Amino acid sequence: MTNPPPTQRERAPVTPQAQRRRVALPGAQQKQRRSGLLLAGLVLVLGAGFGFWFILQSIDQRAEYLIAARTIERWEVVGAGDFAVVEAHVGEASALTVDQSGAVLGKWASGRIPAGTIITAGLFETPPLSGSDESDRVLIQVSLPSGDAPFGTLDTGDTVALLGREAPGPEGELGALALIGVLRLEFVQDDDVYYVVTPEEALDIKSSVDRYTAATDRTMLKLGFDLTIEELVDALEGHAASVPSAISDTSLDTGAGAEPVEDQ
Repeated sequence: MTNPPPTQRERAPVTPQAQRRRVALPGAQQKQRRSGLLLAGLVLVLGAGFGFWFILQSIDQRAEYLIAARTIERWEVVGAGDFAVVEAHVGEASALTVDQSGAVLGKWASGRIPAGTIITAGLFETPPLSGSDESDRVLIQVSLPSGDAPFGTLDTGDTVALLGREAPGPEGELGALALIGVLRLEFVQDDDVYYVVTPEEALDIKSSVDRYTAATDRTMLKLGFDLTIEELVDALEGHAASVPSAISDTSLDTGAGAEPVEDQ
């Protein structure tokens, strides 16, 4: 009896295409989870960084401001080369930004400005004799001792009467307290007073100040708005009439040569 021929090994049934699925390899799901977490973390970091940058941009109010590139001395006329730029936040200060430099270019410093000072418009003045309306004027500087004034101060815009006893007469008699001059102070810095006036007015002002400086028993009065020179002269004449005749015989000097001040 012969054996039947051997049959081929039975093959496993083929799974239909629609029923196929991938078999997860060991650790594959963990790798996918890590990738997802890494991507999410990267997105969070980038989002946080952008949000922080956006917040900084919204609250950063720094701007480019002018500063003194060098020490600028009083009365120096400044140009663009005298300034540098700094980025800063100055709050409510009236500092000038770069685009506002025209407000000070060509002006002079009203005081000494150290290097690095943030520039404001108030540090500068328009130089006298820089306009057509001053073409026939002169700039003069005279010195008045502010210690002679009430409270030891002189301020721009004050009107002051200069009183003093000038040189004794030929017989050595003491001069009466006299009105040497009346000046309206145009621009004051410490004990220096500056004027932009006609040449004639400049000579009168200088003469009055020189006479006052040379006088003895000097007194400086600040005049009120409603007080006229005539009223001041009348008061001085009344005072001279009340002193002994040896003094009252000396004529009252009403300040010839002083700068006239209009009745107020």
